[in-house]
Amino acid sequence: MERLTVIILICLLAGLSECEETGDQNEINQNLITELSYEDTKAENNNDVSADPGSETTAPRTVSKTTDHLCEPNIHMVLKELGALEERQKATVRALEETNRKLEASEKKVAALNSTLTELRTVYEGQRQVAFSAALPTEATIGPANFLYPLVYRHVLYNVGGHYSPVTGYFTAPVQGVYYFTFSSFRWARTTGTSGGSLYHNGNQIVSWYGHSQAHPISASNSAVLMLQVGDKVNVRLWDNQQISDNGNKYCTFTGFLLFPM
Repeated sequence: MERLTVIILICLLAGLSECEETGDQNEINQNLITELSYEDTKAENNNDVSADPGSETTAPRTVSKTTDHLCEPNIHMVLKELGALEERQKATVRALEETNRKLEASEKKVAALNSTLTELRTVYEGQRQVAFSAALPTEATIGPANFLYPLVYRHVLYNVGGHYSPVTGYFTAPVQGVYYFTFSSFRWARTTGTSGGSLYHNGNQIVSWYGHSQAHPISASNSAVLMLQVGDKVNVRLWDNQQISDNGNKYCTFTGFLLFPM
């Protein structure tokens, strides 16, 4: 746009120069015509004097010729074109500024959407990362008790998401989905009685273990796949009048993880 303006100005200056040269030439021609006219007039006067001596000398005739201002329409046209060009340039600048404002608004919206998407992805990935494993920390035998005894596996081995509580022994489902649970039990041979318990889902018995021996240690395990809703609770409970034992070897464990959300 600036280059076009410069070119037009150069053309304008060239036109003005040409007009000045034309004006100078016209002035020279005018002077020449005036002199010629004066000579002709003088000759005629001489002839008239010889013919009529008493007549007065006639003043030289002046041939006037106004210079045609042919350049003025061109100058006005060029100035008009420059004004129109300036207006188009201003309109283009305004359009570009409006486009920039729209682009900035779009960039802000995209940034907000990216931030929201990142948050949603973080929440979603956090919900999918559900797994825990814990063991009984006792060096002795638990039981017998005359009620269903909730086992609390206080020694946490892994608990991504923190959905298993080592205080209550309950796992709470963070999302609706299919989960896998497994548990193991152990009882020393030197203790009397039996060992038995179950996996419970919202207070409902799901799968169990049971063993009885006075000569040998008892070891058992079981597992289940459950469909859980958000907030469902799962834990392991020792039956009444049963026993379970453990030591630093961590024979008794409770493990669960999300297979896939629904």
